[in-house]
Amino acid sequence: MSGVSFPVSRPVGRALIVGTPAQRSQPLAAMQHLGFECAEADEPYAAMTEICQRPLVYRSVVLSLQGLYREELHLIATLRKRYPHLDLWLAHTDGRQAALADAMRFGADGLLADDGLHRTALSGANIEPEKRTTLERATPAPEPLLPTIVTHDAFDESPSGEPVLTADELRALLQEQPTMPPAGEVE
Repeated sequence: MSGVSFPVSRPVGRALIVGTPAQRSQPLAAMQHLGFECAEADEPYAAMTEICQRPLVYRSVVLSLQGLYREELHLIATLRKRYPHLDLWLAHTDGRQAALADAMRFGADGLLADDGLHRTALSGANIEPEKRTTLERATPAPEPLLPTIVTHDAFDESPSGEPVLTADELRALLQEQPTMPPAGEVE
């Protein structure tokens, strides 16, 4: 057997680029240069649908801040909570300081520039275990919450993260009329 080996070029992973076609060209080229296979979505809602349908396909999501309304930045927090394996990168941040600050607060990992990815956030999922314990010790523990009878989250999800009821089940329950015993039969 000879000592010759051929270089193997494997993709780093798959990335989903979110923005209008004009906004996607620069991030698409940068991510492909880094070795990512890329898919594209025109809007954040289409991107969220794609990720929900195929959650383990993507490793990174690149969001163009020029193509998002500030209200749509909550997508970052949702992706961070539901899919912690995803890296969330921001592109086209010039002149969008308020949106950039909100995106970082919601959990974006960093910025995508022409020269590559620049991690600016330290999310718990991306920190080595020895550094994580140091950060946890430096962060004060949250105060314990008093038990409440009903919270907003109790209607949204079960403890496992899955919806308690489907939309159709909830609609059916809301449309049902309560059955009352006849007037003469009181227990």
